[in-house]
Amino acid sequence: MTDYIEDPYIESEYDYIFNDWYEIEGVRKIKELSRQLRTFFNYKAEVIRYLFRPSPNLAENDTNTKFFSRKQEIESLTREFIIFLKKFKENGQTIEQGIQSLFFDNNKTPLNILSEITEKLSMLLHYFSEESIYDHPKFLKFNVILAQNICLVKKCLNAQFSEFFEELEINYNNLEGELEHFFEIMLNEQKKSKKQLEERLAS
Repeated sequence: MTDYIEDPYIESEYDYIFNDWYEIEGVRKIKELSRQLRTFFNYKAEVIRYLFRPSPNLAENDTNTKFFSRKQEIESLTREFIIFLKKFKENGQTIEQGIQSLFFDNNKTPLNILSEITEKLSMLLHYFSEESIYDHPKFLKFNVILAQNICLVKKCLNAQFSEFFEELEINYNNLEGELEHFFEIMLNEQKKSKKQLEERLAS
């Protein structure tokens, strides 16, 4: 019987390979989290720019070809995203429960599809965060709400970073609240102005 003798050279070589792999994966994850933070702070800045812009800018339809194309892309992917997530509710599951069930399913295709859609949407959200979309308040709000849902899904897909995405989701929720509050103020002001105009015309 021949005893198995470990080769220290081979062992150190494997250690080197695994260290390289962890280093590459670690760098990739750090870049991803960094991008997520930049995206949020970019949207935060856009909301502030919208809230404190000098005057209303009617630029909702003022879009270049690339912007319009990307806007269509994110809206189309969002529809796919919503349809996918709705299937969980149809099965009587929460989104969290539904995603968790995908990890235990022998068929990994749905999980891969969800991951792919989520990643594409994340990249598009980042793209728009670096564009000046504060002049497009409806689309800005759309992106902020979408970002909340992306964080919810990423929280489930990336268990090791669940707290990070949970906190990010809360921050986006607060950002939506700021927009909603301002929209409400604007609506009240418009109603007040309309009423004053009607009163002047009637007098």
